[in-house]
Amino acid sequence: MSAATIIFTDIVGFSLKPTDEQKRLVNSLTEQVADQIDDLLNPEPPEPNVIALPTGDGIALAFLHNSERTWNRSTIFQLALTLHKWAESQSLLSTSVELRIGIHVGVVELIKDINGSLNICGNTINYSQRVMDAARAKQTLLSADAFREYVGEETTVCTEPPFCEALTAEFVGPIEVFAKHDLQIQVYKLTLEPEQDYCSNDDPEAKHLMVVGLTSLPKKVDGSFSERIAKAKHIAFIQYTGERFITAVENDKIKLSKQLKRFWVFMPDPDYYEQLTLSANQAAPELVRACVQKWRDFFKKQQQSYPNVDFKLGLFKEPPYLGASFIDWERPKGMIHISPNVWNIAAAKCPGYDLLWLGQNPSEVYETYVEALQYLNQTTTCRVDENESDL
Repeated sequence: MSAATIIFTDIVGFSLKPTDEQKRLVNSLTEQVADQIDDLLNPEPPEPNVIALPTGDGIALAFLHNSERTWNRSTIFQLALTLHKWAESQSLLSTSVELRIGIHVGVVELIKDINGSLNICGNTINYSQRVMDAARAKQTLLSADAFREYVGEETTVCTEPPFCEALTAEFVGPIEVFAKHDLQIQVYKLTLEPEQDYCSNDDPEAKHLMVVGLTSLPKKVDGSFSERIAKAKHIAFIQYTGERFITAVENDKIKLSKQLKRFWVFMPDPDYYEQLTLSANQAAPELVRACVQKWRDFFKKQQQSYPNVDFKLGLFKEPPYLGASFIDWERPKGMIHISPNVWNIAAAKCPGYDLLWLGQNPSEVYETYVEALQYLNQTTTCRVDENESDL
C-alpha cells in the first residue's frame, strides 16, 4: 500500500458538448496538465511520482507519497489554480468551460491495468471523486484529510505561494455536503480574496441537498412509522384529523415510547375550517371538529400514564397547505414526513415524502420545516383542557 494525494477534476456539462468539442477540450486539458507536471509524470525509473488517470470528462492525478518525498501545498494548489485558469481561457474559445476539483489524501493500492500501465485503486480514489462531485462549477473542495495535510487548524488563511498578499486564500469549513450514494461528507472550500472570475467562493450546491424518500400509497400508520413512534422522545403532527392514529394506539397497533417527552398536534380550528370550500374527498368539517375532541380526550388519557410529557393540541386559523409528522426532529437521524394536500384526493392517498437528518447538521430544507413547526407552536395555545362546547 501507498499513500497519495488525489486531485480529481471534471469538466462541467462535458457530455452535453459536441463530440469534436469534447475531443478538443480533453486534448487541451491533457496538454495543460503535462505542461505543469511533465517532470513528475515521467521520472527516472523505477518509481513514478504522479500517476495520471484519464476519466473521460476530466483527469485524476495521484501524487504518490513515500518516506523521502512529500508534497507541499504550493505544488497542489498551484495546479488547482492553473487548471481553473485554463478552463476560463477555454471559455474564450468556445462555449462556457468550467472545472470542478476535489482533493483528498489517503491510502491507495498500486496495480497494473489491462494495458500493463501503472494504475491505482481503493476507497481513496472513490472518495476523492465524491469530494469533486460535491463541488460547484469553478470550485475546489478539500476533504477533511486533505485540509489537515495541506492547511491545518492553526490558520485557514494562506499568503504563501501560489498565493500572495495581493491574492490570499482562505479555506472555509467544515461544510457538510451530500454526495452520491447517500454519502454525507465534510469538505472545505478554497476561496480567494479578492474573488476571481475563474474561482467560485460560493458554498457548494451539494450543501443544500438531502435524502428524500417517497412514501408508499395509501399511507399506513403501522410498519416502519409505528416502529419510529415506539422509540420517539418527541412527536409532532400537523393534520386534519389523525383519527387513524388514535384508533391504532387504542387497538395496541402503535405504542408510545416510555421515554416520550413531547407530543404536539396541530389542526385547523374547526370554526375556520368549516368556512373553507372543500372538495368531496377532503375531511368534512364535522369530522375535523369531532377529531379535535378525540385528540383532547386522547391526551387527557395519556396524561395519566405520562404525567411529565408536554402534550399540546394547537388549533390554527391558516390554510392547511400540508400535513406533516415530525419525529425526534431536533437531533441527528430525525425524520420529517411531509404530506402536501392534493386537490380532491383523500389525505391517506396524497403523495408524501420523508426528509431525513443524516449528517451532523440538518439541511437548510429540513431546518425550514422545523421553523414552520415552531411557528405553529408559538402562534397557538394549548387546547387540551377545554371542552367540546368551547369549540
